Amino acid sequence: MELTHPPAELSDEDRDAAARVDSLVVGRGYIGRQRAGEVAAAVPEARARILDWLRASAGTGDWRRFERLACVALHLHPEGLGSILAGALEPGVRGVDAEELVDLLGELRAPEGVEPIRAILFERRTSDGPLYALCLKAVQALGEIGTPEALECLGAIATAIPEEWPAVLRRYSAEELGLGRDVRVQPEEG
Repeated sequence: MELTHPPAELSDEDRDAAARVDSLVVGRGYIGRQRAGEVAAAVPEARARILDWLRASAGTGDWRRFERLACVALHLHPEGLGSILAGALEPGVRGVDAEELVDLLGELRAPEGVEPIRAILFERRTSDGPLYALCLKAVQALGEIGTPEALECLGAIATAIPEEWPAVLRRYSAEELGLGRDVRVQPEEG
């Protein structure tokens, strides 16, 4: 997991620059391509340093800052972002907004995200109901990632017997695979 080796200490300049980036996005809503571009223009070193800032935020357990920086990084396309986001979803990491990171991994189409997303699905399939917000986000992210491993996971869910997976997750997995609702979901299952 890439998060196990955060930088020992950020320089004062790096801490200041990361704080400037954070101040430009905190409390200002959705961080899209335009806002990320504005941040990069205001703090030019963000493009080259944002991965180290993510590692440092994870290393100190500052998950809210980590998530904001990750949203900026998504639109700056730094090499290695997928590994850092996937590492934050590893079992045992507490305090992270898993739904946000799953969404970012899907949007990034990061193959590194398949295994931790799959693990979340297996872990939460019985406890995430009745709405299954995180699990449905995970199914969608696997569809966006679209690697053979991601599609295999969706196929296993879509064709599972009812006792193994909730009907809503089997149905959404089938839809992500383009199978529509034509899977083994009995009417009484919902």
